[in-house]
Amino acid sequence: MLVGQNLKIQIHLNFMKLLKISKTLRTIFYLILGINSTGLFGADFSAKTILDSMTIVMQPNSSQGKMEQEIITSSNIKRVFTFNYYSEDKGKNVLIRYMEPRKVRNNAFLIKNSGEDIWVYFPRTRRVRKLASHAKKQKAQGSDFSYEDFSGSEEWKTDYRVKQKPSGERNNYLLNFTPRIGAGTSYDSLKIYVNKLNYYPDRMLYYQNGVHLKTLNFQDVKKIQGIPTAMRMLMENHLEDSKTTIRILEMEYNVIFDREFFTERNLKK
Repeated sequence: MLVGQNLKIQIHLNFMKLLKISKTLRTIFYLILGINSTGLFGADFSAKTILDSMTIVMQPNSSQGKMEQEIITSSNIKRVFTFNYYSEDKGKNVLIRYMEPRKVRNNAFLIKNSGEDIWVYFPRTRRVRKLASHAKKQKAQGSDFSYEDFSGSEEWKTDYRVKQKPSGERNNYLLNFTPRIGAGTSYDSLKIYVNKLNYYPDRMLYYQNGVHLKTLNFQDVKKIQGIPTAMRMLMENHLEDSKTTIRILEMEYNVIFDREFFTERNLKK
């Protein structure tokens, strides 16, 4: 009789241990599911996180390349240029020197401090001229890109407030930018559609005086030295019915430049 009672007690204790183990395993399972559910079902990242990821992808430490620029005017006149492109400090300093056609050879401009300072050089006059601050809104070499458009992405953080909005698109986040007070930007607002997989922008929409002014499309994205790179960029000007395409012919990243490379003096070379 006593043996039977002990056996029942032992069975009960073993059952309670199994029950506790089961509850523990169930708790661990739900905890793991909770941690991974964000990755499984799509993370709701903040606007700042998306913007930081995008700027890291778009602005490597330094780069140099050769590009072709094609401008098609509203009257369907086509102009084609070739230029060398140099960038350092994640796009804060940019130097562009035109090589073709012959009449614009060695025309150059230098953008420093994320577009705050701009110098231009024309071989015919052999003069380096610093542009006034409002000149960054002007067209660069008659294209649909302004000088400001060539400057680094740091101004997206310093000159604008950013919020994430519903994109209505499965593959893209949508970031909405509005200027900070006193920023002196060219645009009333910007919208950037960012690819969820590689954080490279799909397209950028520029607004001025409440009107959709331009759209920049990033196309044929390939990896160069492990860095996603749009091999073709199409800027459409909706007001003037013109467009400018920039094609990357050569590109190299993590380039080491001489100390005096991004200077006004070097524009004349």
